[in-house]
Amino acid sequence: MNWVHRIGVFGLGLFALTSVWKTAPGHIGIALCLPAIALALWQRRRVPWDTASALAAAVALWLCARYALQSWGGLAEPGLLTPKEVFIDWLFVPMFALLAILPCEDPVRRLRRLWMLAMLGFTLGVISFLWQRGLAVLWSGERLGFHLNRALGVGLYAGAFAVALTATARLWWSVTGALRWPARITGIALIALNLEVLLTAQNRSTYLALALVAAGAVASAVWRTLRNRNARPGQRRLALGLIGALVAGLLLAGNLDAVQQRIEAERATIETVLTEGLDAAPAASVTVRLRLWRYVLQRIPDAPWIGHGFGDVKDIIDRDVRPHAALLEGERYDQVHNSYLQTLWGQGLIGTALWIALSLVLIRDAVRAARTDHQRQLLLPAMWAVLAFTAVWAIFDYRLSHPDMRFFSILLLLSLRLLGQRPSTAVRA
Repeated sequence: MNWVHRIGVFGLGLFALTSVWKTAPGHIGIALCLPAIALALWQRRRVPWDTASALAAAVALWLCARYALQSWGGLAEPGLLTPKEVFIDWLFVPMFALLAILPCEDPVRRLRRLWMLAMLGFTLGVISFLWQRGLAVLWSGERLGFHLNRALGVGLYAGAFAVALTATARLWWSVTGALRWPARITGIALIALNLEVLLTAQNRSTYLALALVAAGAVASAVWRTLRNRNARPGQRRLALGLIGALVAGLLLAGNLDAVQQRIEAERATIETVLTEGLDAAPAASVTVRLRLWRYVLQRIPDAPWIGHGFGDVKDIIDRDVRPHAALLEGERYDQVHNSYLQTLWGQGLIGTALWIALSLVLIRDAVRAARTDHQRQLLLPAMWAVLAFTAVWAIFDYRLSHPDMRFFSILLLLSLRLLGQRPSTAVRA
């Protein structure tokens, strides 16, 4: 591996380390990757593109075409704000495909390192916040938001790392040698820390996502046990499960008041929606989302194929929704709080179909590669858990306008790409 490739690999590591911590160095990391990416593209110039690469290029081309139609063709919803910035936010995400072609002899090893670096950066961010505010802030009832002074993405990242560590427990729990117990203690401590951060962030979307992922994991385990009549839980697995249940129970007990407060705040509103209808309910987090979603669904038929265009929708919501439906006073609604509807509304059926196809192909490649690779098989549960957790959370919140969330999206797609990338297809220096 020459010096250009080494700088690129270093830049990729810097990107992962700072992706959900301090994102300014992450941009520098991606910039350091560019010369190595250019060299790798030249080395692969005669290698046929696979389906994932072709779809990533198609997504990027569609984003550019849609922005051209909006900027020079006038095909966009009047009132959209900062369309250029939003377009760039979306166009940044397909960068994962370029990062995936950096020279790599073992994609699975690189995947593990990227996630270890991302978790390390996030942990350092949490520790620095607690150093400034004191450990008691975790149980003070104050919403945790150490990154960019907000709590929006913190619960998402903490939950993703917690479920990833739990799903890969067989890997770090079975470490041998002198690192055996340090690995086990570190793994349990990081799971506990991330779960505590998730609860302290007080985001009900992450509560729901964690509950659904946990229920799915239990259902999957029960189903596998029922299919295998001779299956018996081993002592180590049972002990690990009891430790996990104990840690989760203690964390939940310590944060029960905060959880109940966040859930009870919407209970009366939900009851009003169910009994009297959405229009009769007062402005609250849940009713605002429902009203935004209803508006989007009503407007999608106006531009079903190419969508309404990129941009901040604040003026549109103030113009079309606020005069006719109760929204929270003083709250700025620059997106519709649903990634799927936002994509469909902005990019239409064409853009949505391309994003779905790209995601499905990446998942398909990962599953296929795992059939003949034991190391990849061990990572599949973590892949499904993180994807499910993020997919549920995206129903309520997901903003590519925030750099850490944009970087997290790149990290997820890059992880899928590496998980499905065979060593024989990786560029060797």
